Amino acid sequence: MKKPFITSKWILSLTRITRKTSLFIIGLGALIWFLIRVIPKPSRATYPCQQAAFPIASAFVVWLTGTISSLFALKKLKKAFAEHRFATSVIAGVSMIVLIGWLTVMPNSIQSAFGINTANDTTFVPAKGFDWTPGASNKPVGIARGIYPGRVVMSRNPEAAKWAGKWRDHNDQWWLDKNTDVDKVSEMLSVNLLKLTGAESDQDAWEKIFQYYNKNTRGLNTRGYKPNEIVAVKINLNNSSGNKSDNLIDASPQSVLAMVRQLVKEAHVPQDKIIVYDARRTIAPAILTEVWREFKDVRFVQERTAGSEQPINPTYGDHHGIEASDWQEGLSYSAGNFREAKQIPRQIIEATYLVNLAILKTHSYPYNFMEDSGDGETGISMSGKNHFGSIKAPWELHAIINPHREARKNEYSPLVDMASSPNLGGKTILFVLDGLYSGRKWKSYPIHFPNPPFNNKATPYENPEWPSCMLASLDEVALESVGLDILYAQSKNNVEPTYHNVPRIMFRACTDDFLYEMATPDKAPSGTKYIQGGKPVKSLGVHEHWDNDRSMRYSRNLDPKKGSGIEFIYIPLGSLAQKN
Repeated sequence: MKKPFITSKWILSLTRITRKTSLFIIGLGALIWFLIRVIPKPSRATYPCQQAAFPIASAFVVWLTGTISSLFALKKLKKAFAEHRFATSVIAGVSMIVLIGWLTVMPNSIQSAFGINTANDTTFVPAKGFDWTPGASNKPVGIARGIYPGRVVMSRNPEAAKWAGKWRDHNDQWWLDKNTDVDKVSEMLSVNLLKLTGAESDQDAWEKIFQYYNKNTRGLNTRGYKPNEIVAVKINLNNSSGNKSDNLIDASPQSVLAMVRQLVKEAHVPQDKIIVYDARRTIAPAILTEVWREFKDVRFVQERTAGSEQPINPTYGDHHGIEASDWQEGLSYSAGNFREAKQIPRQIIEATYLVNLAILKTHSYPYNFMEDSGDGETGISMSGKNHFGSIKAPWELHAIINPHREARKNEYSPLVDMASSPNLGGKTILFVLDGLYSGRKWKSYPIHFPNPPFNNKATPYENPEWPSCMLASLDEVALESVGLDILYAQSKNNVEPTYHNVPRIMFRACTDDFLYEMATPDKAPSGTKYIQGGKPVKSLGVHEHWDNDRSMRYSRNLDPKKGSGIEFIYIPLGSLAQKN
């Protein structure tokens, strides 16, 4: 009987050959792709495709070097060297150069591209490009928005945030209810809404907010909320995961619950008409349980469907309240050739209103003595940058907002298009900044605010004094302007003595350029013609810097009748109120 042509042994051999060939081709391709892209421009090492290619290319280089080395093992080296002295020397030399170069030059190029300095560096290199300073005081640009135009309200209660600061401890996180008082957070939000609208009750405040939005954006006079309308709440979860246990900054569960309480109990929005989302991240379990404990029907939208590490809905016993982002094209850009960045979740397109619940934080910081991460792309990460978590491919926009890459002075800003898009900023009724703990970069632990009006103890880090504040406005540009002034004030006389006396907070070049673009999109400093819905974008709010860090006065504070810029109202609560 003849043996079959194709045997199991033959198939196994073919499989092994195919697998090895495939791995060789993939490794070689990754190496070539990385070298072609990164050597001409090291900043490309920060691109997602290069971050994915680098480990594959590195593994290939190590394997190739090992393979070549094995061919010239000690027993074979003498004979090979005698017969092919020149070729052997060249191959060995090239292999050594490639290995040394890959292990030294390429990591240094990547480190340079990210702007990373680590605490273990034996030589300290001061950061470059972090030299932004504010422009002239009380020179407002743009058109103020709001029931009281340009009004920004900040309330603060030090008793709301009382975490001990043990940042390495994964059993005592800042976001636990024992460390952050949800009732005091709810009080701050309530106080802000009342002062923002001039209402006497929270219910009246929401009625005024909906009426103001519907009249000025939708042309619907005296139109409040209707029960079938969906309200989306965009939160910032840049450091979130399905099993989050670290102390890196994200939206606090307490601020999210405080907002949901307001929407359900005061604005009378049905629970199943509320969507809490970050379309590019996984909702942290602490946020799910915090909200579902009181409001079992609230919906959540995250990047993917629920994983096993996320807790089930404590009422229904399933994950029915967690939805994956259903990407659809819903965003246009006035400049730039972006593709997947045009896609946002269908669930958000279907929403009638949006609340932008962002975090009071800077986005970039060049040193790593606590955090370990790239230095970030842009100056601040508040309401505008929050919508990078509303689009499918935020990395497509990273280069154009990063001064270390493609961004220049007075550059086109995609944040303007997001802030004016009918599906995002155009449907936003309220802007809020969670300043309970704050942060100094995109991947950050909470930071102390040692300067007025906070006066936190900054050293040692492990102490319970925090910013513990919340800000709100109907004018996004005004809110970010105040937030920027607050953060910049905390960068002064605030250094890290255990790490080369560097400032604890720093600001990238061009930090507030996008605010000028937002304030005057019809006459943008970049010269961009911002278009949304086929129409030129009009002013999205007013930008201004306060007079000084102690009085914190803007043009409407200085002249309530003739001032055309921001009005800032600071409300101390708790023990602070008693002192005042």
